[in-house]
Amino acid sequence: MISALRNSAAHVFVDSIDAPVLGDVDAHHLLRVLRVKSRDVVTVSDGGGRWRTCVVDGDAKIEVTSEVAVEPAPKWQLRVAFSVVKGDRPEWTVQKLTEIGIDEIIVLAPTTRSVVRWDAGRANKNLERLRLVAREAAMQSRRVWLPKVSDVVALAQLGDAFIADPTGEVLNESHRTIAIGPEGGFTQEEISAGKGVVSLGDTILRAETAAISAAVLMSSYRNKES
Repeated sequence: MISALRNSAAHVFVDSIDAPVLGDVDAHHLLRVLRVKSRDVVTVSDGGGRWRTCVVDGDAKIEVTSEVAVEPAPKWQLRVAFSVVKGDRPEWTVQKLTEIGIDEIIVLAPTTRSVVRWDAGRANKNLERLRLVAREAAMQSRRVWLPKVSDVVALAQLGDAFIADPTGEVLNESHRTIAIGPEGGFTQEEISAGKGVVSLGDTILRAETAAISAAVLMSSYRNKES
């Protein structure tokens, strides 16, 4: 990892990398929650690979201290689609997928065995919350490429998705989009709609554990090839 990013007192996303300004929420988070001190070094990013170092003063004003650096995009994109489960587990899943380095996080529309089903109003509110969780996790993990949290997508629309199932082939570098079913799994018809079936191991995993396992395995292959 780049040392300037790792060692910064905080990392934050801004609208303009050329003239960075902290929003009110981020200013409060840096100064009141993280207690960043005046003249501490922070890093800012536009979420599209461009970033630079700055110092922040007690009034949340930013002074740039380096040229803009550009981190190349990953050599291939990694996507995880997951079915919504109960409680705060979707937020936890998005947080961990972001920390691991997944590029696109997809919330699946209800499938046959789904227990949790969002109506339109609830879906919009929950997606807004998940995008905030992804942004906060990307700041914490010092990402300069902000992951995309997509709108709700039907499984049949993911033409390139491999279905996670213990009967599948061992995951390898060719598996770059993986769909995780609800606790009861996908039906055979739903499995057949995927590009193929990939195994995450010999045990039955909870939905959120499967999503994280898929992310770790996919990321390990991409990092190996970097």
